[in-house]
Amino acid sequence: MENSKLTIWPLGSMGWIPSLGMETVCYCFFHGDEIFILDTGSGIRRLLELKNSLFIGQWAKLKHARIFLTHYHFDHCIGLFWLKAIFPGVPVTVYGPGEALYGKSVGEIISKLFQKPYSPNALDSLVPGIKFVDADPNGVEVKNDAGKIKVAINLNPEHSDPSISYKFNDWFAFVTDTPPKQEIIEFVRGVKVLFHEAYFDSTDRFKDENDDLETHIGGPHTGSFGAGLVAKRAGVKKLVLFHHNPENTIVGIEKYAREVGERLGLDCVPSMDLREIKIGL
Repeated sequence: MENSKLTIWPLGSMGWIPSLGMETVCYCFFHGDEIFILDTGSGIRRLLELKNSLFIGQWAKLKHARIFLTHYHFDHCIGLFWLKAIFPGVPVTVYGPGEALYGKSVGEIISKLFQKPYSPNALDSLVPGIKFVDADPNGVEVKNDAGKIKVAINLNPEHSDPSISYKFNDWFAFVTDTPPKQEIIEFVRGVKVLFHEAYFDSTDRFKDENDDLETHIGGPHTGSFGAGLVAKRAGVKKLVLFHHNPENTIVGIEKYAREVGERLGLDCVPSMDLREIKIGL
């Protein structure tokens, strides 16, 4: 891989509703002749333009698209309806929470979205040959011309509907739509970069590094210092906050990320759409 670095592209950093010039959650990276996509929020629509501009070189050799869904709330999966336009002729595999959390397979869950009156066409007719894989709690391994990636899985039943977190080798972990917890700390330990939701600013709740994680829970979501404490206790040096509250402001988002970084001694930045994150491998 060029310069032994992996580039993660935030296509959508926002939670719930596109706002402040940002789309809802979607991230991507290229590995060999494949594209890996984390959640298909409205941010995936950017690929319609980027595949003919910024990503034109990678797209010319693209042989497979792998999509990893954290859960099925529409702000994380609305882009499934647009796959036909984004990936014509490209094989697509979708991984997501299935039997272990929902008692149904990924294919069963997603297929229900593509029925009348919600969709005039079934997904497998829109994207011929699309495959679905239940994200096994034991993890999955994928291979391509650039090598292997071990994808570890953590089940998060505490959200309003269950979600899962992903870890790609020791490169990075992706955690959203779940409150902070000790299990996540152990799951992300050893990664170079942690992408963690911070749906609200919990600066006013922060006392010190010994805070109880529950102090930084808001509903089924994590506050800014909850994400910071997860990173700090897991020994992760770089933290990227995302799934921002659309009712916040850019200034507010940047401020609480800076507070987390300064008070916990972390390299903490807020995710902003198309502001890439480079990870040394």
